[in-house]
Amino acid sequence: MMRFFFLLIGLWFFGSSQGYGQGYLNSLQHRAPGVEWQQIHTPHFRIIFPSADDSLAYRSAAILEAQYPSVAELAGGTLKKFPVILSSFTDRSNGYVSPYNFRSEVDLAPIKGKGMNPQTGGWLETVLPHELVHASHMNVQQPLDEKKVSLSNFISLFSPDAGRLIHALVPMGVHEGLAVYHESEAITENGGRGNYPYFLNRFNANFASPDRWNMGQTFIPSEYSLPGDRHYIAGHEFTYWLQENYGEKVSRKAIRYHYHHFFLGYGFALYKKTGKWPGELYKEYEADILESEEKRLSEFEENTSQHSRIIELPFDGEEVHGPRWLTENEILYSGSFHNGRFGFYGYDIEDGSTRLVKETFMVGDYHYQLLEDKHLIYAAYTARPTYSAYYSDLYRLNPRSGKSERITQNARVHSPTQSGEKLLAIQSLGSVKRIVEVLEDGSLETIKLFSEAEPISITANPLKPEQLAVIINKKGVQALWLSSYESLPQSLDAPPTLAFAEASVFDAHWHPDGDRLLVSLDIGSTLNIYEYNLNSGQVVQITNAPYNAFEGAYSPDGSRLAYIIQQDDERKLAILDQSDFLNAPLSPLHFLSAQAFEEQQNHPLLGASWSDSLQDLKPEPYRSGLGWLKPRAVYPVYTQTAGTNELGVSLSSIDALSSQAYNIEITGIQDRLWYDVTYANKMFYPGFELQAYSDPSFTSLLVNNGRYSIMRQERGLSLSLPFSYTFRANTRLSSLYISPEVSAEQLRYFDLQPEPISDFSTRYRAGIFSQLNLGILNLRRDVQPSSGLGLFGFFERTLNKPEYQLDLGNLSPNLVLDNQWTAYYGAMGYVSPLRKWNQSLRLDLQFLQQSASPIYSNDTILPMGFSDMPFPSPASGDRLRHLGRFSTRYTIPLFYPDTGYFTVPLYVNSIYLTTFTHTLTDMNSNNLVASSRSLFGAGLHLQFKVSNLLLDLGFGIAYEPTRNNTQIILGQF
Repeated sequence: MMRFFFLLIGLWFFGSSQGYGQGYLNSLQHRAPGVEWQQIHTPHFRIIFPSADDSLAYRSAAILEAQYPSVAELAGGTLKKFPVILSSFTDRSNGYVSPYNFRSEVDLAPIKGKGMNPQTGGWLETVLPHELVHASHMNVQQPLDEKKVSLSNFISLFSPDAGRLIHALVPMGVHEGLAVYHESEAITENGGRGNYPYFLNRFNANFASPDRWNMGQTFIPSEYSLPGDRHYIAGHEFTYWLQENYGEKVSRKAIRYHYHHFFLGYGFALYKKTGKWPGELYKEYEADILESEEKRLSEFEENTSQHSRIIELPFDGEEVHGPRWLTENEILYSGSFHNGRFGFYGYDIEDGSTRLVKETFMVGDYHYQLLEDKHLIYAAYTARPTYSAYYSDLYRLNPRSGKSERITQNARVHSPTQSGEKLLAIQSLGSVKRIVEVLEDGSLETIKLFSEAEPISITANPLKPEQLAVIINKKGVQALWLSSYESLPQSLDAPPTLAFAEASVFDAHWHPDGDRLLVSLDIGSTLNIYEYNLNSGQVVQITNAPYNAFEGAYSPDGSRLAYIIQQDDERKLAILDQSDFLNAPLSPLHFLSAQAFEEQQNHPLLGASWSDSLQDLKPEPYRSGLGWLKPRAVYPVYTQTAGTNELGVSLSSIDALSSQAYNIEITGIQDRLWYDVTYANKMFYPGFELQAYSDPSFTSLLVNNGRYSIMRQERGLSLSLPFSYTFRANTRLSSLYISPEVSAEQLRYFDLQPEPISDFSTRYRAGIFSQLNLGILNLRRDVQPSSGLGLFGFFERTLNKPEYQLDLGNLSPNLVLDNQWTAYYGAMGYVSPLRKWNQSLRLDLQFLQQSASPIYSNDTILPMGFSDMPFPSPASGDRLRHLGRFSTRYTIPLFYPDTGYFTVPLYVNSIYLTTFTHTLTDMNSNNLVASSRSLFGAGLHLQFKVSNLLLDLGFGIAYEPTRNNTQIILGQF
């Protein structure tokens, strides 16, 4: 839920024209078109929101202001006019804080599935306090009443965002652990993921496994291992233990100490504030966890997991969900893997074979329905083409042929069920949450609208299609309602059929006889499967798994149960025979009565104490105004031009919605000031980028056998229109990027005094860059894409021949700049002959064509490994104007250590081998083979992190047999 844009603080301090030179320009984004943005200002926040979601904006403001005092006390940072941007234009919801262009963004549509603890309340009660902790942490800077002198204070004085980036050097598990700690301790009783068995038992299962997470794995996000939210889970567990044992202010003190001494690392900050090194703390922590886990596990007298058949699939890293029985011998499920594609699979119980049914990006609730004809209806995500967002739509799939058809278009619906002839689903659009009927033409008709509740799923009884099982979360009570289609609007306003005092209901699934219903309940310390008998009203426990069992489905004859079990770090498919069901009646003490439910619904909402006072605030149209022009970042610039130091300063800023930004770079060389000013705007599609510049370059001229060193001033104006369009971004990426550019620049020559030796003359340029990606596939453990095709092309040319008369004292030669052009284009394809081991072959074909007077060096197409330049750039003439290159790169992952250290923040992600070949040739030659030069090589690569910064470093050997040359290469190749 948190996104960071990382920066090497050393590069900032010493200056870099490459690492940080673009300022905020790369942070711009397109928003949904046609939105009327508004804003309200509270004592600490600037809430920016679409006008249609004003009710949620006021609700969000109340939650944030109510939570602010406790969050500031916990993390230590204060906020004022902090931008919080609310958006309702995607169904893959998230929330994040960016320290760079300091703000928070929250998607209003609730997260689908079990990711968040329902007892926290609604989505806003969960996400807003969590992100508020990140914002407070990121804004721990030196108060004016404290006089501490530090490098951090100096940096933040000129560039507050760069000062905030210092906190991004802290391992992400520290950030997320503290935020999950707050959501679990300070919002509602039993709320937050720290009180949620679905979340906690991923930690418990790992703790009992042979591969228990170490301290580095606790805090550093996993790149190639499950679970992806490991740093949330383990980070919270350690943070909770630390706060309980070393005081509620220990994290706050460590955060502030690290801010002033970031170069010593967060581990040293913990040592200073606890008196113990992190390794000592972790040993104490593990001992306490071991004691509590032994006590918890002792309560499981009968473990149904031991009687279950746990299916071993032919993939690594199993994340399996939503099993359904196609037949008595085949189970359909949704799966994602380290080395397998995301989608629907079929598992044959008799022969143990697995088949891919459909590659698709299913909605995260994994709720779909098998129809009587064995077709299924499910919801999947599709990407929006012109801005970063996803919509969920319904599809009908034939599991035998794998063919699917789309039912809705951009309807933003999920959790489908067929009730007789009626297709029902749930739609969440920001403040609008409703149960809908999908009509034959794909349009929607509202059945039930919700204001302060979130519908979770709806499931029709296959034998009595009019009977519906509906799961709804109302103010933190996630319960089950049974209703008919006709009475649905009235029934869902009444108390639930099945509710529990300290547990939530998930995964409703009907028994084949239609009189019983499976549900998952997180009663006690685990999530398990229960059966509800509609006739007797009795609930019995079916599974008794110590590390979660859920998403149960009966076999067609009801004699077996397919379900998902947590085992070590994986979620695996399991089968339990009816004879091994626990069948333990659930005590009446766990049930929530209708009266108790009504009393709970009368509890005030989170932030209710602020609601009345905020209603007096009048929303106003969002305007960036002129305030955003004030530089957010000021940093030094250093580069070398022709061996001479060029020093300067760069200023950069961006508006709150990240729709417009500028970067100004001013440098000095040869006693003159030079500038490069860029302004980019994405307030409309596709947007534009405007650049004005005055840059120096140095060369020499040969005139009458005499060589003269001169400087050239290039000042100009360029306009580009970057156009991006996404065709697909679910399981694979297919996209198009085109950026045409035109420029007009004036050139003037100087001697090295510097005094002008010519007048200005104007040169015009035009160019275009394009890239097309088709079906690029990256599996979880791919270090190189395993499938897909990429095409690129770049063309640039000058449009006139400017002339100059140079004043060289006793000589006045004429200089004519020839027309110049460059075409650089190629294709790159990926195949995976051994996908099971995540191996990948890349085939790369490139061409570089230029005019007789080239614009770019031939180095543009040159790969690493040659001992010299095979085809030097020509000064003039027709030679070597058309080069071709064919390359291959084969990657072989060896290990995925995914481990490292905390005190020394060094973390190894993967180690892999590459073999590669490169062949270059002169395409104008009559004999392409004879004119070519080739090399062969191999390398060992290390992917690692320094704190949160991911790096890839390779060490290799390249051999050119025709010249018997061997080169050692280091870097990315």
